Amino acid sequence: MGEAKESGASPQSPFAAGYEAYPQNFSNKYFGPDTVVETVKRLILRGFTRDNLRWGYYQKYAPPDPTEMGNWVRPDYYKNWESSVDEAREGLAKIPIEPNRPGPDPDNPKALAKTMLEHLDTAVKIALFDKHLVGNPNDSGIAIEIVVGKQGKKSRRHKVSTEWRTAAANHGDPKYKYDRLTITMTCPFGGWIGTAAWKYPGASKFTRFEASYAVPAAPASSDGQIIFIFNGLESLPPPPASGTAAAPLPPAILQPVLQWTEDGWAVRSWYVPATYTPSMEQMPGPSDERAFTTGSAPAWTRTTRVDEGTALKGVIEWDGMIYRCWFELGGDDTVRVAELRTNNILPLTYPVAVIEAYGFDDNEELVTSVTMTDIALQRSDVSALAVEPTWTVGTDDPPQPQTDSAGKNTIILWGTGRMQKYRVVPSDDGAKITFTRKDEYRARTRGATP
Repeated sequence: MGEAKESGASPQSPFAAGYEAYPQNFSNKYFGPDTVVETVKRLILRGFTRDNLRWGYYQKYAPPDPTEMGNWVRPDYYKNWESSVDEAREGLAKIPIEPNRPGPDPDNPKALAKTMLEHLDTAVKIALFDKHLVGNPNDSGIAIEIVVGKQGKKSRRHKVSTEWRTAAANHGDPKYKYDRLTITMTCPFGGWIGTAAWKYPGASKFTRFEASYAVPAAPASSDGQIIFIFNGLESLPPPPASGTAAAPLPPAILQPVLQWTEDGWAVRSWYVPATYTPSMEQMPGPSDERAFTTGSAPAWTRTTRVDEGTALKGVIEWDGMIYRCWFELGGDDTVRVAELRTNNILPLTYPVAVIEAYGFDDNEELVTSVTMTDIALQRSDVSALAVEPTWTVGTDDPPQPQTDSAGKNTIILWGTGRMQKYRVVPSDDGAKITFTRKDEYRARTRGATP
């Protein structure tokens, strides 16, 4: 894999903020050439194996005492670790492998991973368990260098690359052939800040997804903000192409979107493949539209202005041949706007409900709350019957810490939703989802966990 590195300040990227001191505090301190072997031994004692190792999670337990705050540049990095990793893994699972790039195994580069997340998971297993530094025949582990950049332009996509360095002397044994794995990650500038996802495990297509909500009040401070509110259906990356076969279609999302820009509230529909990574300065104007042509190219409708309080229903539908999405306005199913049609795209099997934003600072208020109601999903394997979603929303609340026999904390786990700007609460039947801005939620609950 290979990507150009980018730079630039980005206070809007919580993942980047949590990782900005990662290279000096982890790469050099615990995964450098003089320390990685001992770190792997500690990870093994904590129960990590080649089979269960996953990119991101194990780094927290590299220090001899992970709960010692002196090991962290700032305590909130420790507290937000699971949330940062969870958010990154969610995004990386949707990034397909680019054609003509080597796979994660440097000794078998033609064996490609399915997604960037699978690529990273495999690469770190190989680096920590299959490779050895010269002079350490019984103890595995080579240096892992993490390079973190922040995108200079507003974009929602992570960009990731890996590179193996050939050792100066390897004695002809493949396990000594490399002495460092470099992972370069460029973090997004903004993104999904309130998310509910149904991680549906089956392969059946969704044939309909609808959600109703009202246009919220304009954000109190909105200098340069872009906000998207939507229910959407995503596809996941297909198996990588091999040999001379044509590159597979990229995964994508089809979404009827309520958007806030300097022009106010408006609705438009989008088809966005994962390979489309524009800066937010390339946001199409209100009258711009781009017809759907192929599953590899983005498409969008022109906007329709809407006012605060307008009732909206976002609808996505598959009729067996064509996917369509649109809005119904004012509770009238005959008033359809922003209709977009797509065909010959990957099956849409991953429902989400999202608030997404760019160009905001932490002290800017965004919208206070949004409630989606009458959420209904249908799948092709159960005909026209509605199915009940199981929304994954993360949690702000830490589980109970784990302690040893002396009562000392050994591992403190924190919630996986802490990096989100909105608290997301679904109803028991999944037919209603409430997004509440966390500072507002905190005020109303008198100091609940942020």
